[in-house]
Amino acid sequence: MWDSTESPSQPLTQLGQSSKVSLEEDFIKLHPRCLIKESTFVVKATIKHVLDHDDWWYTACICNKAVYPDSKMFFCEKCNKHVIKVTPRFKLRLRVIDATNSTTFVVFDRDASAMLKKSCSDILDLQYKNTVIGNLPKEFEVLIGKTYLFKVECKNDYNSKFEQSFKVKKVCMDEKIIESFSDVEVKSLDVYSRNEEESKLKQITNEMASDTIA
Repeated sequence: MWDSTESPSQPLTQLGQSSKVSLEEDFIKLHPRCLIKESTFVVKATIKHVLDHDDWWYTACICNKAVYPDSKMFFCEKCNKHVIKVTPRFKLRLRVIDATNSTTFVVFDRDASAMLKKSCSDILDLQYKNTVIGNLPKEFEVLIGKTYLFKVECKNDYNSKFEQSFKVKKVCMDEKIIESFSDVEVKSLDVYSRNEEESKLKQITNEMASDTIA
């Protein structure tokens, strides 16, 4: 079960709803850009692996929160009651890379369904028919090698069972927008970040030296 306190993404049925902000504005103009090493904002990265053979989906209430089995039913903490109507939803852990580093992103149901062009229920049905138990669904192979723009949260999710990961708030799959994501500007941001880190390090070193003299 996914134990995040955040609500998972909206169901596949809401994919058609238009956003007040266009994709280009959302991924190119409104949010600062960075590389994986900064672990924040909008990142252009390539998917290398889908992780967690047995933990790529969870059971959700109609309110979209994860539920857990209880008294031959399911209990939803958000609704604070037992529920019968539940649905499977994606929680894909993707290992991604860019030109500087690699990390793990967690993609939830709405974006995962759009990336795979199938709902979680569809994938589970296909898995029971075509996949050896314990293996990832073959349908996930279409994600490997794909490059997208990921809007990720600054705060990483850390679990002692896994290494740190970052929750994806939105994925941009529009090729024109991805192409317009300037590598030159990203690199300049990387240089700026390194200079800022060096400046902070010098400041700390000077403060330590001053304390020693005092």
